[in-house]
Amino acid sequence: MTKTAPSRAPATGEQVLQAYEALLERTGRMLECARDQDWNGLIDEESQYVLEVERLARGETSIQLNEFQRHRKAEVLERLLERERGVRGCLESRRQELDQLIGLSRRRRDLNRSYGAQEAAVVDGRPRFDKERP
Repeated sequence: MTKTAPSRAPATGEQVLQAYEALLERTGRMLECARDQDWNGLIDEESQYVLEVERLARGETSIQLNEFQRHRKAEVLERLLERERGVRGCLESRRQELDQLIGLSRRRRDLNRSYGAQEAAVVDGRPRFDKERP
């Protein structure tokens, strides 16, 4: 389920990279939730993701990364963005499904408003045309 991140901001370059790796793991879980249409799980993961990003942003400002660390961070960021695009794609598909359902519901409601009252006035005419009757 949801793993919690350390509550304090990173203090070293290595801790910054670990924080980015933790974000990468979380986006993996977010993407899995989105693909499985586990919307509650996705919301939980995203809530923690936002908190972790804020914590990382506060702590990272005073830390200098060496060339290797900057390169590694760039790689992780690239993968984070890929996963976020995947989540966004799943959410867009879900939004389209919901739009279709809402549209269908509106059409049904409008038809019911227009013709619903007439349904009660419909008379079954089959007995009048029964061939066995004189």
